[in-house]
Order: sequence, then structure tokens, then C-alpha cells
Amino acid sequence: MKLLNSFAILLAVLLHGSCIGQIIIDENDFADAGDTARLSVSAIDFNVDYAYTDTNAVWDFSDLNWQTQQVKEFLNPLFISPGYSLVFANTPLTPNRSNVATAEGNLLTDIPVLNSVFTESYNFYYKTNSLYRWRGIGMRVSGFPTPVGMNHSDTLYRFPMQFGDKDTAHSDYDIDVPQLGSYTHMQVRYNQIDGWGTLITPFGAFEVLRQVSEIHGADSLYIDTVQFGLKVNNAINREYKWIGKGQMVPLLQINTTQIAVGPFPGFEFVTEILYRDSVRNLPTGVPAETGFVMAPNIFPNPSTGTVFVAFSSEPEEAILSLYDIAGKLVWENPVVFPLTKLELQHLQKGLYTLCIQSKNNRQYRKLVLE
Repeated sequence: MKLLNSFAILLAVLLHGSCIGQIIIDENDFADAGDTARLSVSAIDFNVDYAYTDTNAVWDFSDLNWQTQQVKEFLNPLFISPGYSLVFANTPLTPNRSNVATAEGNLLTDIPVLNSVFTESYNFYYKTNSLYRWRGIGMRVSGFPTPVGMNHSDTLYRFPMQFGDKDTAHSDYDIDVPQLGSYTHMQVRYNQIDGWGTLITPFGAFEVLRQVSEIHGADSLYIDTVQFGLKVNNAINREYKWIGKGQMVPLLQINTTQIAVGPFPGFEFVTEILYRDSVRNLPTGVPAETGFVMAPNIFPNPSTGTVFVAFSSEPEEAILSLYDIAGKLVWENPVVFPLTKLELQHLQKGLYTLCIQSKNNRQYRKLVLE
């Protein structure tokens, strides 16, 4: 296997050396309604070099180790629910017209108690020859399809894409929470295409552009009964994307979070690695996942000692394990569905790794105690 990997890398470098220049990405290189793309979810590698970039670069991620797979489906907004079409139908008169949708989770559908009210979640997008925008969310609220259009759309990409491009997008949306109040999300996205060259993954070698998106967000909850509002500034999130011609989705996406407070301010850690892939041999009886991988929600993070891990679906035979920065196991318990409470006041302040391991899956998350 190492010999094959070395040969593939050598071949990619030789081919790369003959390239004339960077590629240009346009709207035809991203998925339309009716397309599907298979993605592998890689084991988290805390040493992965997501920061390196250059012109005429070679990014070698050939040793990524897949854990699960998902089939990402791109849907026609008209065929999901008539209730969503009121806001997202692809017509000039529709407030947040869209032509592509995907099944995606969000904070309201992931948090226990709220996820009994907010179910079924879709993201709606509008793709044109000049941009790719997130236009809003469709959810069932107490069983009724409810469109949540963005007050200001989030621009993920501007076309044509080429090295050196930069842009900024301010976006926000709000939704009424039955018998509670209202929830608002707002964010600023800074996009920059900071490199081009050859990307090598287990899927192959491809000419790509590299886009980095830095996202500064905040969530607000207003409770009507006590007339009180709470705003929480989110950690800085970054999306590192390697984008190739005709691939429908990024060939590789590495998501990170940067800690703003606590003992390690400014520390950036990997939260998710996804890459375009072919069909892998899954364990017997374990189907490929369709839609999205539902990750557990951990809050608060950073924490002073009490931490909650919320699950939207019950994992099979799952164990939570906590490791310190030296890799020593310091806490372990079975998962309690839908909400597991961790009392960690006895542990020292610092950076920890939380492992959620079920019968057929393993995920890692960073946790900061302060």
C-alpha cells in the first residue's frame, strides 16, 4: 500500500509540474438539483496540516483514514414540501428563491427539548452564474413545515473563482420558538482563495483552488415570559476547501474552531474532515449514510466543569471517554440518551479530547476546561 501511495504521489507531482497555471472554477463545477456525491468522513487527525498553502502547491492528504461514508443528495426545493415553496421556490417573486436544497442539521434540531419541536431540517441555496448563496432553512415546527428565509443571504462562493479573490458576506435569520420566544443567528463570512495546485487524497489527484472561509457568528435567544435576552458570541470557525473542476462539492474540506478564551486563547483545532470518495467496503450490515452525519452537540465549551453532550438519535452501545493533552484517559462513562451530563470540576484547567465511540463509529471533539 505504501508503494502504491508513493507511486501515486510521484505521478501527481510529475503531472503537476507540467501544469501551465491555475484553474478557474465556475457554477458548472458545483452540484445541481438531482445530483449526488459520496463523501467519506475521516478520522480526526490533530496533526493534519490544513494551514499550508501556496501557488503551484502540492497538498498530500493521501493517508486520510475514512470512518464513515455519506451520500449527499441535492434536491429540487419544489419537491420537498409545498410549505417551503412559499419562500424558496425558484421564481422572481419568491423572497428567497432557491434552486438547490440539502438535508442538514442545525442547532435547533440538535438540542434536546428543542428537537421535539424543531424536526426535519433542510438548507436552501441559490446558484447562478455569479454566486452560490445560502438562502435559508426549512424545518418542521411542531409538525408544520416552516420556511425560515435569511434576512440577508450568506454567500458561499462567487463566480468565476480564481486565485486572489476575496469577499465578505453578512447574513442573519430569526425564528419564533413556540411558547418560549425567539432565536436569532447572525454571522460574517470572510472568503479568500489563497492557493492553487494539486490535491492528493485517497480518491485521486486533482488540480484545485483552495478557499478559506473564516466565520464570526453570534446566537441570541429572547424569552418572552421574562422579557430577557441572551447573546452568545460563537468561537471563530474556519472552512478550508479544496475545489476541483466538475466535482460538485469540495474534494476536501477541513473544518476548524479557534478558541477565543480560556487557557489556550487563539488555539485552532480540527473538528471535521470530509473528502470526496469512491464506495468503500463498510462493515456487514452497516449502510452508507444518506444526507448528513449527525454529530453530537457539546455545550458549554469552554466550560468551568459541567458539560452536556446532546444526541439527536440514540447511538448504539456508545461510550464517552475524555483524554488529557498527554493522551491519558481521565474520565469514561456510557452515553445517556438524549443528554449526557459530565461533572469535571475535579480536573485541571486545560485542553481535553472527548471521544464518542459507538458500535460502528468513533468521533472526536475538543473540550476546554477553564
